[in-house]
Amino acid sequence: MTTSDGYHFTNTDLAQLILQRYYPERTNNESAVIRDFLVAHGAEFESFDFSVRVGVGATPDPSLPQKQQNAIIRASRKRIDILARRGGKPVIVEVKVDITPASLGQILTYRHLWLEEHPTEQEPELVIVGRNVDNDTVRALQAAGITVYVYTDADTAGTAV
Repeated sequence: MTTSDGYHFTNTDLAQLILQRYYPERTNNESAVIRDFLVAHGAEFESFDFSVRVGVGATPDPSLPQKQQNAIIRASRKRIDILARRGGKPVIVEVKVDITPASLGQILTYRHLWLEEHPTEQEPELVIVGRNVDNDTVRALQAAGITVYVYTDADTAGTAV
């Protein structure tokens, strides 16, 4: 199932994805975190959809041209960084350079909106990947059932915390 804006890749594309310097709608630093995650865990997944939009977005002024209305709606919808599939099960992956407590609310919001739009799907696994995080935030995320991977600049193999 392709759920993104043309940013769908399968496990046969993994080598190409790892070689990419940038990923759809991501900053340079976020792209580096994604690359580290794909190197460490990409082979576990069947597919990857980048920048998956969920939610309804803003209601644009109906007097605007339709193209402009569509752009406003698209830009204001929430964006899941990566929706991967492992064993057919959805995995929502949030990418951060600095993982903060706000990451918890963000990924739970994405989970809720995604399940609203896909009520027959399995409960998604939630994963947050990043460069920096403090112990308090890790404990809170893990208590909520979220897997956290940290890829420091010096340790691109990654550490599950």
